[in-house]
Amino acid sequence: NSTTEAIFLKIIDIHTHILPGVDDGAVDMQEACQLVRMARQDGTRVLFLTPHYRSDHGGYSPRRLQNIFLQLQEQVAREMPDMQLYLGTEIRFDSDVPEKVLQGEVLPMGSSNYVLLEFSRQALKLQILTGVSEMVRYGFTPIIAHAERCETFCIFPDLVDEVRKLGGRIQINADSIMGANGFVVKRLSHKLLKARKVHFVASDTHDGANRPPLLNKCFLRVRKKYGEEYAAQVFYENACSILQKKSE
Repeated sequence: NSTTEAIFLKIIDIHTHILPGVDDGAVDMQEACQLVRMARQDGTRVLFLTPHYRSDHGGYSPRRLQNIFLQLQEQVAREMPDMQLYLGTEIRFDSDVPEKVLQGEVLPMGSSNYVLLEFSRQALKLQILTGVSEMVRYGFTPIIAHAERCETFCIFPDLVDEVRKLGGRIQINADSIMGANGFVVKRLSHKLLKARKVHFVASDTHDGANRPPLLNKCFLRVRKKYGEEYAAQVFYENACSILQKKSE
């Protein structure tokens, strides 16, 4: 049974928009709990809730996020005690971001030194390399969110290698691997997986209908195409180092 296999693995989803009422993800507590339920049923056991942060958008408050997170955590603990939730942020990189994370004004991943960094689809190569090297200089380990959707990685095939050399990590979305974001994005996703250049596969879930928190089907696809060992790394093992609060 495929779901049982995923549960045995205890998939870790490091990129979700489940925290309710804070961005374009879950609208309220009811929808948030429903998304957690869906993820659990599918074999995920650990979820990082990573609402958007952009310096040109107001309304981001770590204290508010933590309050909402604690409410959700309480509800989930009552109904699904085997689910672990952690709070993080999907951070649109800006020159003041490293300082803000350092000061606690923008939240990293759980209590680790990992940060989930987002760049626009048309971000320049220099912007990406600067963002990664700046975060590393400040003592953080940056994970590039949905790298396969950033056109720059398509235009510059060596950019992933440069990011990795600087100390960055690569995350791609499960639905991109499965083809939901078009052929070009799917091709790049598989090219990166084949070359073993991906560190994390995540759902980037926003809702239950269009972008659900389902990773099991993708896990089985990756396992079949790229082997058991690598599938375990990108869906579980690499994310364990975030839980251990350190970079490998």
